[in-house]
Amino acid sequence: MRVLSSLFKALRPAPPKPAPPKVAGLFAPAYGPAAGWWQSDPAEQIRNFRSWVYAAVNAIAQEAAKHRPLLYRNTGQADHELTPLPHTHPLARLLDRPNPWLTPWELWYLTVVYLELTGNCFWYVAPQSVGDTRLGTPGEIWLIPTPWVTVLPDAREFVKGYRVTAPGAAAETFGPDEVIHLKYPNPLDPHLGLSPLQANALAVDANTELLRARVQTFQNGPRPGVVLRTEQTLTDQTVARLEDKIQAKFAGRDNWHRPLILEQGLAASPWTLTPAEMDFLNSSRMTRDEILAVFRVPAPITGVVENMGLGADIWFGARVMFCEGAVQPKLDLIGQCLTRDLGRRYGPDVAMSFPDCSPRHADQRRKDDETDARLGLRTVNEIRRGRGLEPYPDSRFDRPFQLGEPGA
Repeated sequence: MRVLSSLFKALRPAPPKPAPPKVAGLFAPAYGPAAGWWQSDPAEQIRNFRSWVYAAVNAIAQEAAKHRPLLYRNTGQADHELTPLPHTHPLARLLDRPNPWLTPWELWYLTVVYLELTGNCFWYVAPQSVGDTRLGTPGEIWLIPTPWVTVLPDAREFVKGYRVTAPGAAAETFGPDEVIHLKYPNPLDPHLGLSPLQANALAVDANTELLRARVQTFQNGPRPGVVLRTEQTLTDQTVARLEDKIQAKFAGRDNWHRPLILEQGLAASPWTLTPAEMDFLNSSRMTRDEILAVFRVPAPITGVVENMGLGADIWFGARVMFCEGAVQPKLDLIGQCLTRDLGRRYGPDVAMSFPDCSPRHADQRRKDDETDARLGLRTVNEIRRGRGLEPYPDSRFDRPFQLGEPGA
């Protein structure tokens, strides 16, 4: 553990050096915090759950919440050596009803949201009690907001505990066996995870500033659709008369294509976007694409479809990329972490995993199962166990079908 402790100390980032004083800073106040300043603030990370960040994270969390975990006893590597747990098993009952105010869908949705925004998610596994005796298995699961939790490292045990400070309440420390810490890998800190939002902080701030600029443009007043030019000097009464006349004749959808006849000496030209304004629109699109790319969410998944000519093909392709690249790796990580921290409390061979969510793999798996059953490579009950289903009690389904055999 001394070597591991030395390694962790070496991985910790060095304290930042004080910036040299700038002459300009003595005469002008700072404009505000630097871009991405909230990378280490979980509360501010959650406040960025908006705009394209919300579109991406919400899509991932909703997809993950649709899939129920498979609970089984793992006695080997083959599919037929995975025995599914019955629905009456305490672990199955716990995940089906985490606590009286939380549904399974909400549990998985919020778990993924916290992971995507902060890189960490904390479950308080309230111990089950019989009278005054506490049992070794949890009776309820409660999500702890990430900003409330401080991880307490330990040189010997890696984690000494978790200090939870709820707003308006005194801090309370929980042992490592009372809190399940799910986190994304972080090469800079072994105790805290790193989220896609933190890695994308500058693009998120750029998108926020673009949205603020757009709102300010509307608040500052509408822009004219046409410009009237003249060499003459017009009085205020003449300008007001022209504005009222144009507004009366050309306002409304019925007057959209009505011809404009000008008085002598007046010339009209449309108000066009400047190159800077065009670049502003392109920047908004670029930051959107960068945010979605870091979360690995294709634009059609968020409702942005720029080429409708492909029809269902573009949706199927986006679904495959989304499920295989964004959702499935996270489900695999969550399943392995919960196998270690939750499943092992119910037995050394109790494991948890999530089925493959890719639509392409689902079709291919059905074809593989059908081929294996028809050729006698796997039995029907082996296929059912691999899908987390109860095997048929009839012993005929425990032996492979032979080609030419009735029912094969």
